[in-house]
Amino acid sequence: MASQVNRIVAVHGIGNYRPHQTPEDAAESLRTTWTRSLREPADLHTAYYAHLLRPTGVQSAGNSQLGGADIDGLTGPQAAMLSDWLNAYGVPEQIAQGRLTRAMRQELSWVAERSGKPFNGLLRFMARFVREVAWYLEHPERRTAARDHVAATIARVQPRVIVAHSLGSVVTYEALWSSAASSVPIELLVTVGSPLALPGAVLDRLDPAPVAGRGRRPPAVGRWINIADVGDLVAVPRLLTRAFDGIEEDIETSIAPVDFHTLGNYLACEAMEKALLSVAR
Repeated sequence: MASQVNRIVAVHGIGNYRPHQTPEDAAESLRTTWTRSLREPADLHTAYYAHLLRPTGVQSAGNSQLGGADIDGLTGPQAAMLSDWLNAYGVPEQIAQGRLTRAMRQELSWVAERSGKPFNGLLRFMARFVREVAWYLEHPERRTAARDHVAATIARVQPRVIVAHSLGSVVTYEALWSSAASSVPIELLVTVGSPLALPGAVLDRLDPAPVAGRGRRPPAVGRWINIADVGDLVAVPRLLTRAFDGIEEDIETSIAPVDFHTLGNYLACEAMEKALLSVAR
């Protein structure tokens, strides 16, 4: 019966901009894909906000305003975010000798070797990550628009469960503290591949700000579970309990040997199935 199926809002992370689709079509495309990934039937809705983060005038993913696919074109704030990530990842001091682009390449080469990721692929992935996080955190008007859209989706759908992925976990965390969404009772928040605990670049810039270095579960959320793949390079540090109060479970798992960060693989993993089945039917 429909009443027995969980109503879920899924909030996407980095790398989901669909320049050749309307926002409505993009949301529907993601919804269809992610519904197929779930192990259990669900009434899944998508909060799609990627179009709200694009620099003014950008119409396609290849526009020069977006910068290259490497770290060479990072702005100052984007490079600072990458530096915070490298610190949190634990690059040895003897490798981290000044944060010029060449030094960052050396550090990322160390990360690639340690994580077993191809170096060029790692460069592209991290460039995308820090750019999209900066597009959200560095631009108040984009940040407000994305957060308000996610909050409005939550208010409209009235879900029992929210699954928030990657950068989407940051947008969702802030949205759940906003007046538009704070009155909607959420039985379960599941964050996956989340950078919420990344010192400097993310944690210290959240709204509301952490108190004594710690964030907390949003007031309308009954339970909060965090899931991170052991090789997910966005989820650094992986365990959110080191920086947030009110998390019921902090789960490290393996969702896939290669696609370590995709929401589809997180939705299909055993830990997600268990979390969703824990919501009373």
